[in-house]
Amino acid sequence: MAARVTHILPNGYLVVEGNKAVTVNSEAQVITVRGVVRPTDLSTGNVVQSDQLGQLEVRVDGKGLVGDAIRRPFILYRILLGILPF
Repeated sequence: MAARVTHILPNGYLVVEGNKAVTVNSEAQVITVRGVVRPTDLSTGNVVQSDQLGQLEVRVDGKGLVGDAIRRPFILYRILLGILPF
């Protein structure tokens, strides 16, 4: 995944962040990875292995069938579910 430096900390460490859009099971997802990298961990090609990221944050935002299923239904639908026996 490609990432870019968003901040340089006072100790010289780099805060990097990268985004990638993927589609899984008909759901569009955006995966965001953010972490801290020591400048000594950078290779000559500006590549960092994932196990060399400190304070790693991974965020997955999805829109589609799975994301819609975890949202609460509308109030009218919840009332009908409470009234109807099936």
